[in-house]
Amino acid sequence: MLTEEPVLIEEFVRTGKIKLVFRDVLNHGERSLRTHEAASCAGRQQQFWGMHEILFRDQPETWATDDAGLVGLMKKKAATLTGLNQADFAACVDQRQTLALIQSTDAEQRKRGINTQPIFEIGAQRLIGRRPIAGWREILSAAR
Repeated sequence: MLTEEPVLIEEFVRTGKIKLVFRDVLNHGERSLRTHEAASCAGRQQQFWGMHEILFRDQPETWATDDAGLVGLMKKKAATLTGLNQADFAACVDQRQTLALIQSTDAEQRKRGINTQPIFEIGAQRLIGRRPIAGWREILSAAR
């Protein structure tokens, strides 16, 4: 979604044609927990999508980091977000303030049969996996 997401946001979300909602699906162990927590903690300061973008872009670094180093890596990534209160962010990830909510959302998704990503729901239609931008334009234009 890295290449398609910015285009979808620009053409469809910012114009009010669609609403993009992110729901947690934890399917990569500690890496999922820590990255979702980092995005959620940034979201408490209205910086969810910025952190989301950084974490997607830097996935190889996250995968190369052992579990013990993930919190430090999340703080390092958060430090690149302009205007983010680093102390509040650090307290949030250190104290795992969003963990219960993330786990609850994941459990809800699993009850709905969603245990992987990306999954897209457009009305009653559920789409699994990536698509080229032309495919998204066609699907979203037909859904209006």
